[in-house]
Amino acid sequence: MPPPDPDPPLPLLGGLSPAQFLREYWQQRPLLIRGAIPGFENPIEPDDLAGLATDPDAASRIISGHVDRQDWDVEYGPFDERRLAGLPERDWTLLVTDVERFWPGGADFLARFDFIPRWRRDDLMISYAPPGGSVGPHADQYDVFLFQAAGYRRWQIQDPPGPVDCHDDLPLAILRDFQPSETWELGPGDLLYLPPNLPHYGLSLDDECMTWSVGFRAPTILDVLTGFLEERANVVGDQARFEDPGRHPALHAAEIPAGDRRELREALRALLAADDHDLDAYLGRFLTRPAGNVELAPADPGTAHSTGPSQRFAFHPGVRRAWFQGPEGPVLCIAGNDYPAQAIAPEVLEAFCCAESFTISEWEEAIPAIRQILEDGLEAGWLALNDDTE
Repeated sequence: MPPPDPDPPLPLLGGLSPAQFLREYWQQRPLLIRGAIPGFENPIEPDDLAGLATDPDAASRIISGHVDRQDWDVEYGPFDERRLAGLPERDWTLLVTDVERFWPGGADFLARFDFIPRWRRDDLMISYAPPGGSVGPHADQYDVFLFQAAGYRRWQIQDPPGPVDCHDDLPLAILRDFQPSETWELGPGDLLYLPPNLPHYGLSLDDECMTWSVGFRAPTILDVLTGFLEERANVVGDQARFEDPGRHPALHAAEIPAGDRRELREALRALLAADDHDLDAYLGRFLTRPAGNVELAPADPGTAHSTGPSQRFAFHPGVRRAWFQGPEGPVLCIAGNDYPAQAIAPEVLEAFCCAESFTISEWEEAIPAIRQILEDGLEAGWLALNDDTE
């Protein structure tokens, strides 16, 4: 009997295998998939989304306007119920980001895209729009899958893109000149993939239009470098200074002497020096740092040692977890921390990175650093006592 196909065709990708999709479409060109999730039933109604938009912990926006009038406006939540009830009959869109933090089914939906590493994944954004609702013609700097969960939306793209020139007098990055090259109408179950920087324009066609957007972040190299320099600077501290005891008298007062430059060069090289292990560990920390809109509630780290092994602790839903294979074995990274995980099998690390909660007894043998993880998590607030402890 032949072994199972490690790269099977997926209905989600229109019958393409993940390898085919990544090779032929990812970051290159759009792909429309009809019936990507056959038999899909939308579990979130517009009223559910509106209720979430009143939550102060959820990031929400209302974008109103129309491309013909160029009267775009944006409001930021949380919203009062009366504001939502008083919205007009058309030409607006309600968007809520990071829905997976608030809806348990969000993680399962995002798992459909696990053929792309999770560190690249940003969030699940859900929008509702009556007829005419749109966010205007624009271009994103990230990959996105646009899934039509209910109702109908017309999408247009401009390919090739041309220069990206946005209005400078509007509260949104709306393109001045958008010339559509292709138009599609998406209905329930349809999926559209768009690569970065491709101008596109979506317009709601009815009163039921709900679109789920799965975005994929791509940090700028400048951000990666800045984070690395910040880490190194914190190690040095602001008390370390240039020292020059026993120096010789200056021959030219305006000259920066060679010896001074040599000392400073060596100090900089020592600060920036890093081997692959150091850089990989930094990248693991950097790529799992909590986003700026994740609010953490620190607790007593002593709880890590004072509670019983069956006490359950829950991960904050906005906290990222990942692992990588280092030269000395796997390294586990959580919320900007790294932990050695030598001799831990990949499937164990995968299971731990996907777990919503855990007990010491479940993982103490498999992950030796579990108590340190618990202590760090409680102190920083990305772990908390689970009220549903069995």
